[in-house]
Amino acid sequence: MRNPWHKGNPSHNGGSCKRRVLGQNQRRIPLCPTPTCDTVYFNNSTGIYLCKSHIRTRIGIKESSPPRPLCYCNRVTQETLKHVILERRCCATLEEVQELTGAGKGKWCITTNPSGRCCEWYLKDIILRYLAQAGVQKSQHSVVVKAKKKLLLRISGMTCPGCAGVVKGNLEAAGAENVKVSFSEGMAEMLIPAELDESILIDAVEATGYRAEIISRG
Repeated sequence: MRNPWHKGNPSHNGGSCKRRVLGQNQRRIPLCPTPTCDTVYFNNSTGIYLCKSHIRTRIGIKESSPPRPLCYCNRVTQETLKHVILERRCCATLEEVQELTGAGKGKWCITTNPSGRCCEWYLKDIILRYLAQAGVQKSQHSVVVKAKKKLLLRISGMTCPGCAGVVKGNLEAAGAENVKVSFSEGMAEMLIPAELDESILIDAVEATGYRAEIISRG
């Protein structure tokens, strides 16, 4: 039986990609988190760009038709969440949805999720959106609020709003919130979980070909 999580043979027609990946020993390239962008993986410093036509695995946050995978470990799709929350109406909180579906409860994210990390960076927002559509009041969402701190980075190499958008997307994918990036000032301001390793954010920026250093934290 054909695996519904994979597409047919890629067309390799290039699409919006600038070039294909050549060679086997390439640096790690991050996943573009913008839903409307056709590019899936990219690295500006090495000129690597892979779009959806080159990827067999369905990228849930970039898909507009079913199935739209969310939790790759436990094979939970957006359609699963929609059925549970909007049709069955058997869950009223984030925790109830995750307990029933197993979404975000896997242990193999680094190998199963195309982003190389847990789906929680986008999963919770999608669950809360469906709960809101079901008419569940925000007061019923028993979300644990974690301590956060402000971080200010100096970013070198940005030349346009597009550069700032790429940096912003990568920082958000790495766990930052309320990200504000100015290419003209060469700055990025954000809130991050207090326990988050700041080096992850530096790596997220530098993976796209820009340089980053911490200016202040607090």
